[in-house]
Amino acid sequence: IYQKILSLSPANVNLRQKVAEIFLKEGLVSDAAMQYVYMARIYEEKDEANQAEMQYRKVLDIQPGNREAIIGLGFLFERRGEREKAVRHMSDAVARFPEDPEILFRHAEICHATGDDDSARGSLYRIIEIEPGNIKPRKLLGMMYLKEGALDKAWHEYLPAIDQIILEEKYEEAVSLLRPFEDIEPLETGRRLVSLYRQLGETMLVVSELSRLGDALRDRGMTEDALRCYQEALELSPDDEGLKERIAELTKKPQPKEHGKEADTIHITGGEKTAEEILAETDIFARYGLLPEALRLLEALKVREPHNIDVHAKLKSIYIEMSEKESAVTECLILHELYKRNGDAAGSEAVLKEAFDLYPEDPRLLERGYMPGQETMTPPASGPGEAAVEGGARIEDYEEEIAEADFYVRQGLLLEAENILKKLASLFPGNADIIGRLENLGHLQEVQDSSSIPGEGSAEQGETPEAAAEGKEEVPAVSSRTDEFEDIIPLAEEPIEAQEMPEPALDSDVMDIFQEFKKGLEKELGEEDSETHYNLGIAYKEMGLLDDAITEFQMSRNDPKRFVQSSTLLGVCYVEKGLYSLAIDVLSRVLNQMDDKDDSYWAVKYDLAEAHEKNNDLKEALALYTDVYGWNAKFRGISEKVSLLKAQLGKGVEKEKPKEKKDRVSYL
Repeated sequence: IYQKILSLSPANVNLRQKVAEIFLKEGLVSDAAMQYVYMARIYEEKDEANQAEMQYRKVLDIQPGNREAIIGLGFLFERRGEREKAVRHMSDAVARFPEDPEILFRHAEICHATGDDDSARGSLYRIIEIEPGNIKPRKLLGMMYLKEGALDKAWHEYLPAIDQIILEEKYEEAVSLLRPFEDIEPLETGRRLVSLYRQLGETMLVVSELSRLGDALRDRGMTEDALRCYQEALELSPDDEGLKERIAELTKKPQPKEHGKEADTIHITGGEKTAEEILAETDIFARYGLLPEALRLLEALKVREPHNIDVHAKLKSIYIEMSEKESAVTECLILHELYKRNGDAAGSEAVLKEAFDLYPEDPRLLERGYMPGQETMTPPASGPGEAAVEGGARIEDYEEEIAEADFYVRQGLLLEAENILKKLASLFPGNADIIGRLENLGHLQEVQDSSSIPGEGSAEQGETPEAAAEGKEEVPAVSSRTDEFEDIIPLAEEPIEAQEMPEPALDSDVMDIFQEFKKGLEKELGEEDSETHYNLGIAYKEMGLLDDAITEFQMSRNDPKRFVQSSTLLGVCYVEKGLYSLAIDVLSRVLNQMDDKDDSYWAVKYDLAEAHEKNNDLKEALALYTDVYGWNAKFRGISEKVSLLKAQLGKGVEKEKPKEKKDRVSYL
């Protein structure tokens, strides 16, 4: 309760201080430290550096190894202009925690800021030893080398960082990092920049970069690759005369030599490329999204080496990435035959299964009558199409679906879990695990239904307490049947409709603690703290404590900024308490003060209509519902509300007509 209410007033330092002291008293050091760190950050935002330092000191007194306090204090010294003090502080921290990457990195940053690059490099190299995949130290090292003019060293450090940034789709940042290295690494930067500009939709920059890349490739004797770059650039910029000249120069026919000498031919430096070199080049193209270039290289190599498994495997991967299912299946079938020829039965079966997973409707697979795993499993009796799809299913292949069903159960989404489990039951009709899960799910649905329908199965409905107790005997049996469904009934965190929420039955000890805390809270809070009162109202409402919620909303609505929100929720609380006339009064006043007819306006009008309906003011309710229907016919099932009320009012009119006639005659 303490933590929940505290989270509603995050900027209230006095309240947080009190809670931190309670944590310390109870021996909850980590929780107390977290509160002091939070308070330090609040003071920093307020530019109260001394108070922030005091809170960080408290953390380090009770928890000397708290990383957040150590790093936060270092930043605080630097912001105050006390850089030397910050360096000493972080150097002491590194001496105490020499394996902590975050402390090492902060030490490197402050050393670099003060000009001590040697110490900074020492910490950065240590981080790379501990975490080779960490790109933060490499970026800082690269920046330091770049400032020194050591471009080769800078490129060595920046490259892994750049590739990671590209994978994270931070394209503009990657471009800015690549630009300084265009001259020293034209091929590596060019290929990446082409891909990045494509992602950014910068067509003219793509053309420019393809031209530059083509020039670099031509200078190195890689004429075929250069020609492809020029041709691709020309497709994007058909009127570029410079590109046309370059292409013409590379594609012109060789002239015969005098005296019958052999004609000149264009050779790539180093002779014809090996398959390994071409495969490596396709990896680079594929890595940076240049799939058509990779595909052209592989198709040409396939003609040269038709039985090369690596070539077909890479082609398959490219086609899958390009979503060309038929071509991918073609490569799978070729690999299937190649593996079989080499005696690799497992590889042959695996690649055929992959083809089936990619495109089960492919006629070539159907002609073969292929069913995955058919040697170990008999397909269930079903239609021809289903047999082919489900025949090789194994329960191990559906672990993700089972885990997803378990997740839905834990979240209380029983219908979604049931749909998944029924699908699995149709695939594996005799599986005891699936059957058990479905049985448990049925019990859970009964429990959830009985707990969400007010009065159902209770003594209030005319049932004796003994009968009600008998109806609940099966509930403990559900949790005892299996471990995986523990804690699956949604608690206060789950969104439950307010009118279906039973009053909380907290034990006396918890209520005593809660009441004690409320008294302390009332002393800490003033009436002017509308935000905290509003948040407390929401918390109390979620806990089912409607009287407390009403009190808080009544206080928070005194703030003009909170009037609409607080009054609306106050009206909802009145409805839940059955105080319909009070709800109508509050919601009507809110509606009259709302100038903008936005979504919130119509939501209040709907709530007001609902209050009238529950108060049996059906004509007023219908009029309000009709207004909402005219705004949005799909809002909260409004069409059903309108139809239902029209039907009710129609029946009422029919019953009243004869009576009205009789009264009139008698009167006359």
